[in-house]
Order: sequence, then C-alpha cells, then structure tokens
Amino acid sequence: MVLAWLLGAGILADAFIVAFRIPNLLRRFMAEGAVSVAFVPVFSEAKERDGLDKAFVLARGVFTLLFLSLTALVIIGEIVAPALVAVIAPGFLNAETFDAAVHLTRIMFPYILLIGIVALFMGILNSLGHFSAPAGAPILLNIFMIGIPMIFHVMIPVFSSPADAFAWGVILGGIAQVILHVVPLKRLHVPLGLTRNFYHPRLRQVGKLMGVAAIGASVYQINVFVGTLLASLLATGSVSYLYYANRIVELPLGLFAFAVGNVMLPAMSAAHARGDTSRLASLTGDSLSAVMLFTIPSTVGIMVLAEPIFAILFMRGAFTMQDSLLSAYALQMYALGLCAVGCSRILTQTLYSMQQAKIVVNVAWLTLGINVLLTLVLMRFMQHAGIALASSISVSLQIIILYRILAKKGIHLARSSYGEYAKMIIAAAVMGGCLYPLLSMRFWLEGLTFMSVSLLIACVVLGSVVYFGLLWIMGFRHIRTR
Repeated sequence: MVLAWLLGAGILADAFIVAFRIPNLLRRFMAEGAVSVAFVPVFSEAKERDGLDKAFVLARGVFTLLFLSLTALVIIGEIVAPALVAVIAPGFLNAETFDAAVHLTRIMFPYILLIGIVALFMGILNSLGHFSAPAGAPILLNIFMIGIPMIFHVMIPVFSSPADAFAWGVILGGIAQVILHVVPLKRLHVPLGLTRNFYHPRLRQVGKLMGVAAIGASVYQINVFVGTLLASLLATGSVSYLYYANRIVELPLGLFAFAVGNVMLPAMSAAHARGDTSRLASLTGDSLSAVMLFTIPSTVGIMVLAEPIFAILFMRGAFTMQDSLLSAYALQMYALGLCAVGCSRILTQTLYSMQQAKIVVNVAWLTLGINVLLTLVLMRFMQHAGIALASSISVSLQIIILYRILAKKGIHLARSSYGEYAKMIIAAAVMGGCLYPLLSMRFWLEGLTFMSVSLLIACVVLGSVVYFGLLWIMGFRHIRTR
C-alpha cells in the first residue's frame, strides 16, 4: 500500500520493482530456496544418524561456505549491475528507468548475503523444532520497508527519492532479520561463526543438493522473472501491475502453503531418513489437504473481489483507478494458479526430503519452457494479464507431473482425500455465488473509506462462514485437526 501510494505504477515504481526483483530472485536461487531444501534434509539425517554435535559441525561448515560464496557474489553483482538490469528488463534500455533501476540494484544487492545467512539460520532452527523466529523474520523486512520511507521520506525528508528510502529499508530489514535469529540460536547453544576447517563428510552432499535445488526450488520465481522481463516490453506500468498482483496472491501462499511446507520439511526428512515411506506419504497427504483447505476458497474469493481489493488497498496518491483495474485483471489470472502453487510447494518439499533434487530441476525446466511459450502467445492478446495466466497454467501442469513421479516412488494419497477436495471445491463455488451479487453495490469506487472497508471485511467474513459452514454440513469433520 505504501509503495503504491509513494511510487504509483509509473517509471519509478517499475525501476524499484525490477531492482528488487534481482536480489529477490537470487535469494530464491542461491539462498532461501536452495539452503532450505538442501540443508534441512541432510542436517536432519546427520542429527538422526550421527548425533547433534556432528550436525552442528556440518552447520558451521555450510555457514562458512555460504558466507564466502555470497560475499563474492555481492561484489560481482555490484560491478555488473547494469548488465543484470539489461537482462531482466531489456525494455528499460535507452530510457531513464534504466539508470534508476541500476542505482537501486546496487543499494539492495547486499541483501542476498543477509538473507542467505537468515535462510541457513531458519533451516537450523526449523530442524530443531523452533519455528517462531523464522516465521517472524519476513515481518521485520516489511516493517522496515514501510517504516523507513514513512519516517525518512514523508515525515523527515532524509531521502529525496522514495525509491531510495524503500531500497535502504530492504537492507536494514535484512540486518534486523539476522539479529532476530541469533537470539534463539544462542539459547539453543548452536555454535555460530566462521571456521577454517569446514570440511564435513556430508558437506559435499549439501553442496550437491544446493546446486541443483537453486533452480528446482525456484520454478515459481523463475516464472515471475520471465514475466518481469517480458512485461518490460509492454506499456509503462505493466511491471508494476504484475508485482502488486503477485503481492496479493502471495499473502495466502505465505500464510498457508509456504508455512505448511516449511514446517513439514524437517518431519518429512526425518521420515525418509528412517525409511518410513508410509509416514512420508501420510505427511504429504495431510500437507496437501491443509494447503487446499485454504487456497481453494482464497482463489474463488480473490477472483470475485479482485477489483475492490485493489481499489481499497492501493488507490491513493499516485495509484489511480485505472491502475487498480489493470492490476486486478492480473490478480485474477494469478489467482487461477494459487492452489497449484501451494500444492507444488508441498510436492517439491516431499521430493527434496527424499533428496531427489534432480527430478525437481528437470520438471522445473520443462514447466519453465511451457511458461515462456504460453507467455509469448497470451501476452499478444491479454497484455500483462496474459503473463500472469501463463504462469498459472504452467504451475498447474507442474503439479500433475510431480504427483505422477511421486506415485511411481510409492507416495500415494489416501482415497478419502479426493472426496475432501471435492467438498472444498463445491463449498468454495457456493461461496463465490453468494459473494458475486454484492459486487453490484460498487462500494469500492471511492477507494479507502469506512464504508468500503466495512463492506469488504463483511464479504470476507460472509465468505468464510458460508465456506466452512458448508464443509461442516457436508460431513467434513477434520477442520480443527487441519
């Protein structure tokens, strides 16, 4: 909301979003995605078979290797920032947006080092059964990205450009995330710091998995990257419309899908280390049910309420009603793949717990190719919304392929699960039918008002009551357990 208020959907917003996309994409490639899915299974295996002390030695070795490699990457990134921007947004070349994007990229690029350290700390804490600090870390980043522009641009004009204030908010937020994890790590007596002798018998195993997982764990972000690149070739604001829409979609994904995946990965890894295939299949099925319980109604709710969501949350300052409508169009196309993205997260976590990273990578390349082809076709007819729709279709195809692979490895869903999914779809469809007539009130045309917020909240509450009430009537008795 603050980003839309201060930057709108114009040149400066496009520049900041592209600049932030670069370290964010590398974060998924090199740090958060690769570390979480490569380190946690091996660390859990070392803890189960070798003992906790040996597992801590492995953690220090990985920390040293990660710190050195990411430091080198940051130095290189600062030097080649213009080339990076040219690759990710070729449409910015020979435009004032290009110089702004390069400047902001150089400010934010060190974030890859900070979040790499945070990702490793998250993996250690999750493997030890501590989830509160890793869950709270993204909140700190958002606090700083909101607070720094508000305080040091709006209230006290330290930064003349709001984009610079946002960029420094990212860096300070990354530092705060590191500090947040140090406290519970110290409490659990986890040894921190660099080590000269970082060799460990399992370090090569982690490095091998991390290399292939860097791409495999990030297929969704690769799709977003491709969308950003091609959107830069469309009308000004297209990059921003996709970014704002993606922010809304990632709210239910972060609350439910990614949260479930992060919590279940250590348990899945431990089950695989013990050779308990039935337990691994049960964990996968329960995780999918928990994710779909919330992402299915979220998909329907977002499809119906996309316009009021954007108008009420974003329409102010530099962000116009036209921007809201175009962003809502992209949001609806992204929402079609919301459930698929959530399920894909669970299925890939299952494969990573089995240390089958190569399979995920092969599927990732296949779906990436499909996404690019679909994007090139659909953007000709639907502009930026075609990019979002292509992403949704490609991820939907991905989960079909992943499940077939897991089925061949003995990971099967219980037959009762399909009945649960059918009930969720029926309940969500009825919920959407109840909400749709409320759109005729057009209560969002004036943006953020007491009445518009009240009616939007009423829609969400009504939808929740209808959805969960119908599930209860249809005999779905495991809601509390889920």
